[in-house]
Amino acid sequence: MIGVDADGSARDRIRRTLLLAVGLGAIVFGALLASGGSGFLAQIPQLRAPYGWLTVVVGIVLPALLIVLHRVLPQRALLIYAGAISATFLVLETAWPWMMLEPTLADDATPWMQGINAVHATMAAIVWPRIVGWVYPLALGPIVAFVQVQVRDGAGVPALLDGLGAIIFSLILCGVSIAMIRAGGLQDAAAQQARDQAALEARRHTRELEQARINGIVHDDVMSVLLAASREDPPDGLKAQARHALDRVASLESGGTEHQDYDLHEFVAVVRSTVASIAPSLPVTYTVEPGGTLAAPVVAAFAEAAGEAVRNVLRHAGDDAAAHVSVDARPGAMRVTVRDSGAGFSTARVSQRRLGIRVSIEQRMASVEGGSAHVTSTPGRGTTVELAWSAA
Repeated sequence: MIGVDADGSARDRIRRTLLLAVGLGAIVFGALLASGGSGFLAQIPQLRAPYGWLTVVVGIVLPALLIVLHRVLPQRALLIYAGAISATFLVLETAWPWMMLEPTLADDATPWMQGINAVHATMAAIVWPRIVGWVYPLALGPIVAFVQVQVRDGAGVPALLDGLGAIIFSLILCGVSIAMIRAGGLQDAAAQQARDQAALEARRHTRELEQARINGIVHDDVMSVLLAASREDPPDGLKAQARHALDRVASLESGGTEHQDYDLHEFVAVVRSTVASIAPSLPVTYTVEPGGTLAAPVVAAFAEAAGEAVRNVLRHAGDDAAAHVSVDARPGAMRVTVRDSGAGFSTARVSQRRLGIRVSIEQRMASVEGGSAHVTSTPGRGTTVELAWSAA
């Protein structure tokens, strides 16, 4: 059965590129095999109708259409199309001796189809399971030798040599194709592993954020009420502040913290707690406008992306670099900026394999609606990471 990969995978893209190469190869080989005694123009009159023209259609025309079809057909349809062509080609080549009008070909020529064997063997290696990709070229040797013995006089040794040549040439192209497709599969597996690891880290960090929120409630609400109550002249709003603290503690008892919205002060507290857990000495400045709330997934995205940005500062900025974090929290619009004056880097030269910026920062913010991240850096002039979210 033909294997099918999800559209957009590296393995799928490599397969499509290889099928484009097959289409181009069919055109080149077709042009070379058109004329001469072993060309299809000279041999079609020596074959039964419509077999002669059918060999040209299956051998050259249909593979050449892959130049267009590799871009427009869905993956499954493309693989079925190419797989059917490679299988039909093998059947037509095997049937050659019984489709001739005369016992032998004129001018002691060889069947023209044997000149394009490698194109169809490569196509089989691309679309069929790996075992077929190796068996197909091995099967060509006996078929080439058998057909030549049937249609040429005294072709014993030359037929065996041509069969061996067909095996070697086809195996080389099939091996290269199989190796490229396998490399694409390994890349897909590595990318999926990175995504799974990022998801695990996100869940772990979300739990840490909830713990930070609990700590923040205890510190900012409960402790502040107790400290205010211990004064000789308690403030007028102490009763309301105490009621608010009790409501927050009640929310913890009910287990409703995980999906509750955060107010803007809580959001700032989470960011500050995240930064402090990674780089306690890194200064954090913030401005908060009253009003509005922020959903827990958005807060988690900010904290995870900011945490990765701070870790990058510690890893790459250098010991002497100045760095700070600023938080701007307004109803419907949040911004966290991590800036350092360190070594910097060229963003154009960051490898796609480097997942810190791409997955932990940019994709993490993009995973929540309204979120975005922008990284700017210049060698020798520091790095700025801007995390932003705005309500739809």
